[in-house]
Amino acid sequence: MDDEPPLNPVSSYGLRLVMGVIAPATNTTSQPEMEALRPDDVVNAHARIPNPDRAVFTDADQRAVRASMVEGLGAALDTLAPARPDHVVIAVMVETFVGGGEPGARLLADATARIGCPVTATSHALLAGLAALSVRRVAVLSPFLPEGHAAAIRFLEEAGHPVVASHSMKIHGPAAIGRVPPMRIRQALAALDTKEAEAVVQVGTNLPFAAVALEVERALGKPVLASNPVAYWHALRRAGIEDRRSDAGMLFALA
Repeated sequence: MDDEPPLNPVSSYGLRLVMGVIAPATNTTSQPEMEALRPDDVVNAHARIPNPDRAVFTDADQRAVRASMVEGLGAALDTLAPARPDHVVIAVMVETFVGGGEPGARLLADATARIGCPVTATSHALLAGLAALSVRRVAVLSPFLPEGHAAAIRFLEEAGHPVVASHSMKIHGPAAIGRVPPMRIRQALAALDTKEAEAVVQVGTNLPFAAVALEVERALGKPVLASNPVAYWHALRRAGIEDRRSDAGMLFALA
């Protein structure tokens, strides 16, 4: 018994990293998509933002859902804190787009101070992914209503990425986004089939897009960036985990 090695003080499973993952309560996609990419000796510790599911038919409805998620972020961080994460990825998109600039930066700074470790936001991860792939012109797919969709486009264009094509799926409810069938997503992507786009960017972390992204990326021969894999990739790289994967798309093949 005296020869047994001591247990890791954080987690005997997360020998390299404990990755905190925060997603809205209605999100059923981020957890499986990020778990599928989890390297050996990394633990994903999940926490949920308390947000109700409700019908979304107008931009005002979408703003109400968004406000409840922003309000609940602090509670989710407090729930996650006892796991002592080394890094946290926040799996939300439109909150950062609509609250971009100064409010978005303040939100992330407050989250970092509250949890006491670095925090990665999905929107900024997308910019990092595009930079790593040397991509400028993009096509954008979102599940959002017009206001959220326009905000995503504005965020990308203000960061220097012209949006040459876009399509909003206009899904009427946060939980419903996670139940969109792959065939409908493939049909939506047909609207983005343009040679002008150097990459396709998908926003909206509850849209089940990772598997479709790999399929379409192989078919098009250019990057197709799904929100959850990109966010997880950027969080891993920021945390010093540089494992490459040949089965997870062009981005994960990069260090």
